[in-house]
Amino acid sequence: MAGNPNEYIEIGSDGIRFVMEHQSITSNEKTMIPREEVPVDEMPINNIVINGVSNIESVDDDSGTLIRMKYEEVEYTTTENGESEDSMDFYEKLESETGIQFDDSSQEFIFSDSKSDKENFANFIRVLFEEGHMTKDDLPYQTKYARNAYLLNTEPVDQKGEEMERTGEPVEGVFVATHYAKDQKKKYMKQLVNDFVKGESINK
Repeated sequence: MAGNPNEYIEIGSDGIRFVMEHQSITSNEKTMIPREEVPVDEMPINNIVINGVSNIESVDDDSGTLIRMKYEEVEYTTTENGESEDSMDFYEKLESETGIQFDDSSQEFIFSDSKSDKENFANFIRVLFEEGHMTKDDLPYQTKYARNAYLLNTEPVDQKGEEMERTGEPVEGVFVATHYAKDQKKKYMKQLVNDFVKGESINK
């Protein structure tokens, strides 16, 4: 009776594949049958544990050169929609603290109905600072959409030294402009998450 088929991890430019070796019953030819794939847009994989690694080799296939490793056992987790663990934890904290939700399917924020747009926006900023994603050293902060005005500053003045239009103070010594429309506030929130939670700045 044949033993369990050998299992391998293949690491290539398009992601990671878990495959097992298949022996043809009519010849000595062996082929690799995919068991599971983790594409690049679902990376990184987290908490990965690989036991019994052996036979590490470089091989060529239709997608290019990849690294193939034989293993005995593997465990790992991924985050959905390519979100990092930091951003997922932030969204959970944001909802529990403020009632603001983040819809994964639409990639949009949903404000708490019990608060005004200004309060929702200020609460979002407060959580950013309380969770340590932003500090006063990051200020003043301007967006790519409004380069002549600060979104956040340590005093309620803009780049010209004039008073910022309608501000909130979500954290002591941190002032945020709150006169923007609801959709614009949400756009700025997504930008702040990219810049300070994910570390994938789009403010360029």
